[in-house]
Amino acid sequence: MQEREKLAIAAHLHVVMRRKTGRVTDVEWLVRNNDYAREIIKLALSEPDQSELHEWARKLRSALFVPAPDSKPSSRGEAALVPAKSKSTSRRFLDSLR
Repeated sequence: MQEREKLAIAAHLHVVMRRKTGRVTDVEWLVRNNDYAREIIKLALSEPDQSELHEWARKLRSALFVPAPDSKPSSRGEAALVPAKSKSTSRRFLDSLR
């Protein structure tokens, strides 16, 4: 997928996330930084009753992360995408501007 297509999907996610949850994201950083993208996707998918937000988060996940060919889908779906990290590492993206 081309860079501009990834940016377009990230921009859509940004708009929906801002409208539905009030959270502001950095669109360019979403495409360039995998850790930031994983945390924002995880945050978007954790919002209850937000089908449009979930749809765009899944589109971005598909655009940015290609699943390993021999990996089996997990029961939660996101476990293979998000590696286990310390709480302080994942919180830094949610509690700061960048």
